[in-house]
Amino acid sequence: MKLFRFALQSLVLSATVLAADNRPNFVFIAVDDLNHYASFLDDQPDNFLQKVYPDPSVREAVTRRLTPHIQRLADQSLIFRRAYSPSPLCGPSRTALFTGLPAHVSGYYDHNQGHFRLHEPIAEVVTLPQYLKQQGYFTTGLGKLYHRGVVTEQNGVRNDWPDMDYSWSRWIERDQGIGGPDGLPWEYSPYSEQEGYFRWGLSHTPLKRSWDYLNADYAATLLENGHATITDRHQVERTITLPEDQPFFLGVGIFTPHMPWFVPQEFLDLFPTDEMTGIDSALIGLMNYDAQDIPEGIARDFLSLNGQEDFNTIIANGARVDGPGTQSTINAWRSALQAYLATTAFADRSVGRILEGIEASPAHQNTVVALWGDHGWHLGEKRRFRKHSLWDGANHTVLLIRDPARRHASQGHATEHLATLQDLYPTVVARAGLRRPDHVHGRNLLPLLDQPERTDWEDAILMTFGEGNHALRTPDHYYIRYADGGIELYDLVQDPLQIENLTDSPPYHSIRAQLDAKLDELLARSAAAFN
Repeated sequence: MKLFRFALQSLVLSATVLAADNRPNFVFIAVDDLNHYASFLDDQPDNFLQKVYPDPSVREAVTRRLTPHIQRLADQSLIFRRAYSPSPLCGPSRTALFTGLPAHVSGYYDHNQGHFRLHEPIAEVVTLPQYLKQQGYFTTGLGKLYHRGVVTEQNGVRNDWPDMDYSWSRWIERDQGIGGPDGLPWEYSPYSEQEGYFRWGLSHTPLKRSWDYLNADYAATLLENGHATITDRHQVERTITLPEDQPFFLGVGIFTPHMPWFVPQEFLDLFPTDEMTGIDSALIGLMNYDAQDIPEGIARDFLSLNGQEDFNTIIANGARVDGPGTQSTINAWRSALQAYLATTAFADRSVGRILEGIEASPAHQNTVVALWGDHGWHLGEKRRFRKHSLWDGANHTVLLIRDPARRHASQGHATEHLATLQDLYPTVVARAGLRRPDHVHGRNLLPLLDQPERTDWEDAILMTFGEGNHALRTPDHYYIRYADGGIELYDLVQDPLQIENLTDSPPYHSIRAQLDAKLDELLARSAAAFN
């Protein structure tokens, strides 16, 4: 029997809905695998760029080159400096955001389960854009918003990844990422792999001929003119017109900086490897990194999920190119870092084109914008690359909300309070003046948009990776509990990069008990408790 039933009759357009011309429009910009390396977050102690660029002036210059357009949006938004993902994996994180159901409630832990509507307990869940559509919004978009932006079929099973059948008034199926319609080749870095995702190098596709930029340009044109035409991946020309008598929800998914990292030379040139002066000392610490305090069992399984292997690949490829030794590993690591940063800058330019469209839109002053990364990304800390962990690096991400109607959310102010992408569904619904659906978990962030430094905010958030594996983040501590009983506890004030597990340290026994109880409380919390 399904865990959730969502009666359509309870979702019909309410007579209490505000007039369409008073309701805000929404633009969602999702940037895949975006770490919290943006210019407005480079001073945070858990930001690994602190190690890579120990000179603050150099680091500031690097991050300004990295995300100038995202910085422009930040200057018009409320910056959530401590924003976290519901899960350190694309599919579960995005599903939690758009369905309002965290993974431990829905049971949707891995996109290898297929599209979330093939998962029986949430087959009939009402998503955020679906709910807005039912309440009179025109919903449209393209790119990676859910796990994929296109429908696929394999072994007779149809995966409606963008949820075209339910969520959207009009959806555009498009290719995405660093490639483009011209099919121009890549040149591999000598330090990268030739197969799989962990590869990088030089692309001959200009920015403005890449799928991501072309998709961003379409979205910007739609905002500027109220209509736009684009050819979908089936070679069918699609024209979308924003209705004049309805508010709209527009979603745009930017695939970069998801791997692989191939960009034009101009983006690689933005990040000279000789500026990465902290890599030498950081490597010494990593090569001596003592993982013996990581619990046996599931926690050690996480170490073997791609990320640990990728760091070993860096060592092996460096030795293959430059010979064995520390310097060869440094060279290879710098090459990978340069490629990730360059691809982030590449994504930022696509974001910039969307911002041009928002700023030129006739609806500019009545459009709420949310930009978010679906999770964090390890780039070497704890000897890891990629996500797939419950540590800070895989979960800390970017969240900006621009709301022209709110001073703190339109002038570049920031909040240090903890937030999660799980909070976006209830926030959008509240901002639209709608009743919150009964199934939705998460907190309405509007109180923080009005008062970023309010004192009555609950600073404790939950993250999940796989069944029974959870992390609790508070302002000062990070607590992880695995399904097999393994535990990690970190003091974020003293150890922001989470190197020393304090689980068995006597001074932290009472803190451990408090965090354990708080984790249980959050896991038991019902949707009704968030109202």
